Amino acid sequence: NNHLVSGLLYLQLPYKCNTKNFQQQADDPSLYAGEDWGYLRTTAEELRQTVLQQKDQIQTDQRTIRELTGKLSECEKGLDGKSGSSSSADRRGDAAAGLRGGKAAADREEHLERIMVRDSPASTHDTERPWRVEDLEGELERKVELLEKERKALRQETEKHRQEIDRGIDKLRHRISGLEEGHSFPEGYRLSFPTRTNYMYALVRHSIPKLRSFTACLWLRPAEGGIGTPLSYAVPDQPNELVLLQGLHSPAELLVNDKVTQLPLNLSRGSWQHVCVSWSQKGGVWQAYQGGKLRGEGHGLATGHHIRPGGELVLGQEQDSLGGGFDSSQALVGQLSQVGLWDRVLSSSQVATLARCGKVPQGSVAPWTENGIEVHGGATKDPGEPCSKHSRSSQ
Repeated sequence: NNHLVSGLLYLQLPYKCNTKNFQQQADDPSLYAGEDWGYLRTTAEELRQTVLQQKDQIQTDQRTIRELTGKLSECEKGLDGKSGSSSSADRRGDAAAGLRGGKAAADREEHLERIMVRDSPASTHDTERPWRVEDLEGELERKVELLEKERKALRQETEKHRQEIDRGIDKLRHRISGLEEGHSFPEGYRLSFPTRTNYMYALVRHSIPKLRSFTACLWLRPAEGGIGTPLSYAVPDQPNELVLLQGLHSPAELLVNDKVTQLPLNLSRGSWQHVCVSWSQKGGVWQAYQGGKLRGEGHGLATGHHIRPGGELVLGQEQDSLGGGFDSSQALVGQLSQVGLWDRVLSSSQVATLARCGKVPQGSVAPWTENGIEVHGGATKDPGEPCSKHSRSSQ
C-alpha cells in the first residue's frame, strides 16, 4: 500500500471466544471430561493464533512507521541541502555553482513533494495540495498513538479470554474431582417429571423405620396446577400410610394411615418452594410450613398411630398398592429436590434453617443422596438443585 495511512492499525480480533455456559458444561453429565478438555485446547490454540496474527500486524505497522520516519528525514535533508547550497554560493560568489546547487535542491524538493502528494490520503481528493513537514509529523504521532491504543485493547481482550479459559478449567477440574469420588452431580441434583403419566416415578432406597413422629421436607417446583403427589409411603396393609398430595382442583392434603387433613398451602407454578409437614402420634398434632414459615397446624390426625416400617417411599406418584397402582391424575408434573424425612418433629427454627438452605442432619432417616434415589419410567436426575449455590458458599 503506497498511502501514508497504510500503516493505520485495524487490529480487529478475528477470534471471538465461542464460550458455552460454563456452568452448563460443569453440570451437564452428558458431557465428558475429554470433550471439555478438547474444547479448551481448541480455544487456547485459536487464541494463540490470534496473538501471532496481531504480532505480524504490529511488525507491519512498525515497518510503516520506519518508512514514515525515513520520509521525514529525507524531507528535512532536502530542505537543509537547499539552504546550504544557497549559502555556499553566496560565500564563494560562484554564481554558476549556486545556480546548479539551487536547481538540484529545488529538484529534490519537487521530488519529495511529488512523493508526499502521491502517498497522501488526500491525493485521491486534492492532488494540488502537497503535504508539509508538520503534516507528516502529525500523521506519524497519530499512528504511534493509535498503535498504543490498539496494543492496549489487544492485551485487555487477551486477558479476558485467558480468564474465561481459567474459569472453564477450574469448573472442569471440580467436575473431574466429583467424578473421581463417584459423584455424577457435584453441584447436587433435582428430579424431573416432565409429563403427567402413571409410570414415571422415583424410589427412595433408604429403609424407613418405625416412626412415632416425623417431619418431611422438600423443595418443589410444580409445572401445572395442583402439585400431584410429591411423596407417598405405603406398607403392605396400607397404601396411604403417609402421603402428601394436591389434586388439580383441591387443596393440599396430608394423609397418615389413610386419615386426612387439609393443609393451608399456596403453591404456585414455575418457581421453587420449600415445603415441610410434621406429625406426632401424641394428640395427632401436625404442622405445615411453606418458605420456612408456619402456615397451619392442628391435631387429631391419626392419634396414637405409628408409621410402620418396611414400606416403599415413592416420589412423584400416589400408591394404591405397595410400590404401584399409580393414577396419572395424581402424578406430579414438575421438579423435586432435597427431599428429606426425619424421625422427629423439627422445631420452627430448624425448618427455617432448611428453607434458608441450611442443614439439619440429626434424626434424618431418608437423606438426600445421589445413590439413595432410583428413577423409573422416564423421570430423570438433572444437575443442580435450589440450594447448590448456598451450599457451596456455606462450606
